[in-house]
Amino acid sequence: MEPARSASRLGFILGSVAVLFWSFGASLVYLGAREAGVWRFVMVASLTGGALLLIARGIYQRELWTAVRLPWRLWIGPLLCFVLYGLAWPWALASSNARQVYGVSLINYLWPVLTVLFSAALVPGVRLTSRVALALALALAGLGIANLRQIGELGFNGTGPHGWSFRHFLPYGLALLAALTWAAYSALLARWKKWVGNYVTSPLGFVLIGLVAVPLAAREGGPRPTAFATFLTLLYGAGPLAVGYLLWEIALSRARVQTLSMLAAATPVLSTFLLCFFLKTRPGVELVLAALLVSAGVVLSRKE
Repeated sequence: MEPARSASRLGFILGSVAVLFWSFGASLVYLGAREAGVWRFVMVASLTGGALLLIARGIYQRELWTAVRLPWRLWIGPLLCFVLYGLAWPWALASSNARQVYGVSLINYLWPVLTVLFSAALVPGVRLTSRVALALALALAGLGIANLRQIGELGFNGTGPHGWSFRHFLPYGLALLAALTWAAYSALLARWKKWVGNYVTSPLGFVLIGLVAVPLAAREGGPRPTAFATFLTLLYGAGPLAVGYLLWEIALSRARVQTLSMLAAATPVLSTFLLCFFLKTRPGVELVLAALLVSAGVVLSRKE
C-alpha cells in the first residue's frame, strides 16, 4: 500500500510540474515568436522538443520503435491533428496584439469541453450530459467576458477602430482551430485507446511540426533572431514541449487521471496571470472572472 501511495504522490508532483511548464507556454510563445519570427520559433522549438523527447524515450523506455513507426490510423487521424495544432496555436498567439492575447489564449482551453463533445460522436458509450452543456456554457461565457472589450470596439457596422479586417480576426480563428484540432486529437485517441496504447505520438508529432515549419521559416523575412529570442525559443522547446509532455506521460502511469485532470484545470488561470506578469499589465476583474469560468468549464467537462 505504501509503495502505491508513494507512486501516486510522485505522479501528483510530476503532473503539477508539467502543468506549471505548460502555463508558461503562452507567455514564451507570445514573446519568443514575435521576437524570433513565428515560423523560426516553431521550427526550432518543435525540433528541439521532439529530439529531446526521443532521447528521453530511448533512455527511459529503452526503445524508439513505438515512437517512430506508427500505424496508418495514427498518421491520418491523431498525428495530423497534432501537427495542425502545433502550427495554429503559436501562429494565433504571435499574430495577437497586446489586448487580444489574453482572450486568444483562453480560447485554446475550449478543447477539454470540445473533446467531450467529439467523444460523444466518436467514442462508443460516451454520451452528452447536462454537465457537459453547463461546462460549455461556462467556458463560452468566460471567453465572451475576456474578449468583451474587443468585441465592443468592433461595432456591428464595421466602423470601429479595427473594422472587420481579416488580420484582426485571424488570431481568434487560429486559436479556435487549435482548440478544435486538439479536441479531435484527444477524442480519436480515446476511441482507439486500447489499440494505440503501445504507441506515443508526441515525439514524432513535434518533429513533423518542425519540418513543416522549415520552408515557412525560410521565406520569413525580418532580422536574424537576437540571443534573447533564441533563448526563449529553446526554453519553450525544452520546457513546455519536452519536459512538460514527458513528465505528464510519466505522471499518468502513477497518479489517478481524475486528480491530474483537476490539476490541468488550473492551467487557464495560471497561464493568464503569467501573461499579465510578463506583459506588465494588471489583470482586471473581467479577465480574472473569465479565466476562472474557463477553468470551471474544464473541471465540469471531466468525467467523474
